[in-house]
Amino acid sequence: METNDRFATYEGPHSSSEAMAILTTMAGPVYIEGAKPGDTLKIEVLDVALPLDYGWIGATPGRGPLGERIPAFRKARVRITPEGVVFNNRVIMPIRPMIGRIGVAPREESRRSNDKGVFGGGMGNTQITKGSTVYLPVFHAGGLLTIGDCHAAMGDGEATASAVECAFDATFRVTLEEHFKVSRPVVTTATEVMTTGEGETMEAATKRARQGMADLLVDPLGIDDTEAAMLIACAADVHTGLAGNPPYTMRVAVPKTVLGW
Repeated sequence: METNDRFATYEGPHSSSEAMAILTTMAGPVYIEGAKPGDTLKIEVLDVALPLDYGWIGATPGRGPLGERIPAFRKARVRITPEGVVFNNRVIMPIRPMIGRIGVAPREESRRSNDKGVFGGGMGNTQITKGSTVYLPVFHAGGLLTIGDCHAAMGDGEATASAVECAFDATFRVTLEEHFKVSRPVVTTATEVMTTGEGETMEAATKRARQGMADLLVDPLGIDDTEAAMLIACAADVHTGLAGNPPYTMRVAVPKTVLGW
């Protein structure tokens, strides 16, 4: 799947309708043959690539955790090189490609491209990249997989409500998972298992992500809710997904070894 250079014509919240359409366009939807409501999609990220040698970083007043420090909209074009993202002549940032939005068609009516929920969407999980696997529940025939809001690099929380926005190519292997069913997004990497949550406060988003992790641990480990809570208290890390403006997203991660994976 290929995403566009979404920031090319964007000049802040008062951009033209054409620029806003480009900004919010998603890649897809992809119809997954055989997927039906109640199924779980296993989406393996086999490879990611940055087809252009540049990206954009935006900063908007009032948006993101540092929005109060921004007096006026600013957009900077940065070079993407093999050595890293060239922020200026003194600072080069590591390239950390990630997929900010990945989801299926929600159970209800159509949603905005930056919405998030049990269907996935704008999770802002920096760990969704090459080598990770995303599990999503299916609500409609074919699943209807979309991606967007991809970055060459992004810090947890996305402090200005923008990261290194850029065009993006991603190669997936999508299969129907028969032995592992999910009702909310689950993400795995080589070392961790993550559950996600969203809410009108960061506390609510964290609680939802922790509850998802508790649900995930109970059956495979043959434990009760109290034991699941004990494990999470000792082994789970909490990370910010998207912050600054609701709905917020959070993720809870435990080592794969806890689940014996």
